[in-house]
Amino acid sequence: MRLFRSFIRDRKGSAAIEFAILALPFMVIIFAIIEIAAMFFVDSGLDAALHKTVRQVRVGTAKSGAWTIAEFKNSICSELSYSFSCAANLKVRATVITSMSSVARTSPIVNGTYNVTEDFNIGDSGDYVLVQAFLTWDPVLKLYTFAGGRVNDGRYVLGAAELFKNEPF
Repeated sequence: MRLFRSFIRDRKGSAAIEFAILALPFMVIIFAIIEIAAMFFVDSGLDAALHKTVRQVRVGTAKSGAWTIAEFKNSICSELSYSFSCAANLKVRATVITSMSSVARTSPIVNGTYNVTEDFNIGDSGDYVLVQAFLTWDPVLKLYTFAGGRVNDGRYVLGAAELFKNEPF
């Protein structure tokens, strides 16, 4: 009985036990914050890369250079500073808009699969053009499953869009 009471009063390892209990949730939260920050960094980079590449379409450089969809995608991927397998996973839709009421949201996820029908119509001088770019993101830690924009295999789909009027060229 005396041994049991002395064991209960002994507080030498309590800090180690408390750390062991709290360390795992703390590390999970830290890694989730880093993962989400990296995903938002790539998403904002995709937005900036699309904006910079679309400028070549708007001023007529892409039209005069007879750019293909592959050249357009390579231009976007070269502007991204941090992305894994951009060339393989990037999907692009460029369509001429005839009226603003015809602009519709394109969902890159159909029945849980990454499915984008690519199109590359950059129009002529004075045309309104909607360019959308979608890129999959593979999370390192698949701990947070509450967000939308997920494919059945656990990847997220990042997107960027630009709507503009071509300048006279």
